[in-house]
Amino acid sequence: MSKRDSRMKKRADAARTLEKHTGPVMLMLVNVLGDLAEEVEGLRQFEQDAAYAAELSYRLDNAIPFGDPLLEALDGIVVFFVALGAIGIWRAAARSEKLRGKRLDRLKDRLQKRGPKMAATARRRIERRIKRLEKGS
Repeated sequence: MSKRDSRMKKRADAARTLEKHTGPVMLMLVNVLGDLAEEVEGLRQFEQDAAYAAELSYRLDNAIPFGDPLLEALDGIVVFFVALGAIGIWRAAARSEKLRGKRLDRLKDRLQKRGPKMAATARRRIERRIKRLEKGS
């Protein structure tokens, strides 16, 4: 197995684990993002993330009732960090998608401008990278 294949396998395993454990949290995050979009428009990203995390942690805290008052008091802190983690995952995915799009555009431009003058191996390598980026891997 090549390095690339093992890396892709690890990413796929991580994505499955993340999907399995964060589905409800991410679904709730989508609802929070929709509800607060107008409210946080124009704020710095840090302020937006803080507002999203506060609202998401509030909703998660209300969704998970504990019988023990001590656990109920401590779960707010834990839930806030879970909310920050979910927002971090969302931001990382959005940034990755944005960079992938820019990389794809740059490779297509390079192939169009220099393609006929390029060596055949370099052209094939760029074409393979474009296919891989378009496929989404």
